[in-house]
Amino acid sequence: MDGQSLSRLMHKRGINIRYIGKLASLTATGSPRLQALKALAEQEMIARAFKHVANRYLNNLPTAMATSCLAHLLNCLLGSRLNSSPKPQLDEDLQYFYKDSNYSFVEVTPKSLQTEIEAQTQLRYRYTLEDSWSSSIRPAQMLREIALKLGLQLVAKNYQFTPPSESMSDNANHMTNGSNIQPLVNGHPTNGTGGKKKKKQQRNGGDSPPASVNGSTILEPPLTFVADDIANIVPVVKDSSSKSVLAEEALEAGRISMMQNQRELGQELLLESLSLHEQIYGILHPEVARVYHQLAMLYYNLDEKDAAVELAHKAVVISERTLGIDSDETILSYLNLSLFEHANHNTAVALACMRHALELWKIIHGPTHPDCITTFNNAAVMLQHLKLFHESRLWFEKSHNISEQMSGKDSVNTATLAFQLAQALALDQDHKGAVNRMREAYSIFHHKLGAEDRNTKEADSWLDQLTVNAVSIAKHAKDIQAQKIRRALFTPRVTLRTQPQAPVGRSTAEGMSGHGRQASGGLDDRSIDELMKYIESSGDATRKTPTKKRKNPRSRRT
Repeated sequence: MDGQSLSRLMHKRGINIRYIGKLASLTATGSPRLQALKALAEQEMIARAFKHVANRYLNNLPTAMATSCLAHLLNCLLGSRLNSSPKPQLDEDLQYFYKDSNYSFVEVTPKSLQTEIEAQTQLRYRYTLEDSWSSSIRPAQMLREIALKLGLQLVAKNYQFTPPSESMSDNANHMTNGSNIQPLVNGHPTNGTGGKKKKKQQRNGGDSPPASVNGSTILEPPLTFVADDIANIVPVVKDSSSKSVLAEEALEAGRISMMQNQRELGQELLLESLSLHEQIYGILHPEVARVYHQLAMLYYNLDEKDAAVELAHKAVVISERTLGIDSDETILSYLNLSLFEHANHNTAVALACMRHALELWKIIHGPTHPDCITTFNNAAVMLQHLKLFHESRLWFEKSHNISEQMSGKDSVNTATLAFQLAQALALDQDHKGAVNRMREAYSIFHHKLGAEDRNTKEADSWLDQLTVNAVSIAKHAKDIQAQKIRRALFTPRVTLRTQPQAPVGRSTAEGMSGHGRQASGGLDDRSIDELMKYIESSGDATRKTPTKKRKNPRSRRT
């Protein structure tokens, strides 16, 4: 849920927006889980108050100076952490041309803007903001709400809301290799030209060079927003779309028929309702997307997975084109599509859809939100289905940490997540951690629900099984280690000083100096040539050489 969905839900229930301050006051003393709703209500009030303050400065200002005014106001609200005293960037030529305009926005400071927002919040919503509200706002989410309410189209890039590290600031804003580098913030120079039109955007005006002290240039502090970051300002038109009673009645009748096991009649009524919605609203309309979403849920409950996946795909496409890619209804359509794909045995596609939805969710709501717990659990179950136990364990741990922050460590929701985390740890072969988590879940269930509750009994059974498994695995590992130590102690070893025993019938000296002359380490120390000569001589020795007949020495030659 974002600011628009909260306003839509309040209007649907017949509650005016001026009571949003009362809603925030009621959630202030509630459970920790309601703190997310309180933060959302305060964000909506601050964004609406900023809209009224900005409109007051824009009323008597020419259109050409609107971007400079909005950039300065955004710097005072969201860029005060980067630059505590931002100054507006004005075009001298335009300022000279529009002399009679009201340029009171140049005197706005972060402190004065905070005072005006607090006054508007108290006046319109009867709610007093805390003293530290300016430091607790989320810049990216607040910028999105302000852009939607004022019709701002901003350049798509990473805006810098906090000071960079010292090393990065030294490299970006100081001299490098003896050359002066002009400070750049978000890709734009703070005192440079205005692009193709060659506008002179200077803070103090004039063509004088930058101030210098002892020959070194004094660099101006960076800014989060410049006038060129605001690409366009579009009108925000509020209208109310007409409702078709006939199409709604056909949809409700088809749903009731499905619940009464009249499937043929129910399907006919549902298809008739879908055709009526397309004929009345057109194919690309938010109401048609909502009908596709409801039909996908109905077919999923009827175990018709293929039809549910097809209808969910159509709901996603129409929601993206009519409501925007970052709409809460579009994200919900993506999450439902991931569940349908997983049920249809397309787990890889389901994980891709869920990852895309989580990336959008991080932009709209931030990394920690109570509704993220269910999404993280679904992703972990899908990873377990793919036998990725370690990755599944990481997702369970993340959801458990968020639940501890939102619901507290002793809540039943946290105990349920600890129960699931223990099972994931057991699958990841972390038996000691699994026993600890299961013991934690059992103690919370026993304290909150009692000993006779089904969750308590199931946690007790799992705790016994995990304890037995952990003990048996530890004992088995200990036995293996003992066997290794025993084998190492009783294995005979031949040291360097041990001499091999001579063969039977030969002395030790002969065995060492004969054919197997070896070095003290058990290896022959002769070279290859010597070994070859020895082998050849051994072969010649084994041959039978013919013996010459000895002549009679007494015989004489004649």
